[in-house]
Amino acid sequence: MQWQKTLGIWAIFVSICLHQSGYAQPLSNGSKFTVTHQVSNATTVHVPNQPLFFESNKTSVTGYQMLRSTDDAMDLLATVFSIKGKLYAYGQEQVFNSADTAGLNTNEMAWLKDLINQPKPIAIKHYHAIAAPKNSNDFFDIEQEDAGKYFLPFAASIVKAGLNWSDSILIDSSKTIHQYLITKIIGDQVFITVLSDLQIKTSFKQAASTIHQQLKGLARAERIYDLKTGLMLSETVQTNLSGSTNNGVDILPISVQLKASSVVTWP
Repeated sequence: MQWQKTLGIWAIFVSICLHQSGYAQPLSNGSKFTVTHQVSNATTVHVPNQPLFFESNKTSVTGYQMLRSTDDAMDLLATVFSIKGKLYAYGQEQVFNSADTAGLNTNEMAWLKDLINQPKPIAIKHYHAIAAPKNSNDFFDIEQEDAGKYFLPFAASIVKAGLNWSDSILIDSSKTIHQYLITKIIGDQVFITVLSDLQIKTSFKQAASTIHQQLKGLARAERIYDLKTGLMLSETVQTNLSGSTNNGVDILPISVQLKASSVVTWP
């Protein structure tokens, strides 16, 4: 699953006319913000009599700059400033940290060096990102962020508790249906619950093999936005997936649990 590929928004069902309202208050050109994203991944491959466990945790800091904005589209420039974390697999632990300049020059960390301080354009249309920063490595592809969520998709005058809408996105053979509900408004903060139905098909390299996975599951996100600006302040997400993994020889059941949080720092 690569965000660099075409993102098709194949259906949008809303309880209000989003195209008539647009973003609450798009940032002016040149404005910058920073996102600190943390995610943990617990994956189990259910090999008979000997299950395999994979665990990881990752913290990344990414800076964004607004290049251009209209009522329903934005162009951003994203730069990953830092990535650090741990990956445990096959009884071994790998620690990675982009601040370790000596470690970045090793073959094992080449993938990390290629990501840091490399600006990448992101286009947001119909409230979702068409392209996003390349992820830290193929194993983490499932953890990819959608930068479109950082912006509330309508004006503050429309916002009210109980407002709900939904949309669906298609990326290659993967499909996600999102259902949104404004649960409450406290002062200038808007609380939104997002329930997502996911069908994911992804591939990545592992040693000399190509791993193909098919997963289905549910995610629940809790987001907080600033009512005046329409900009996201924070998010927590919990995702549970199950399906199969295929290394070209065996097809085995797999389960994945993701826990993530994002904090956005605005100017």
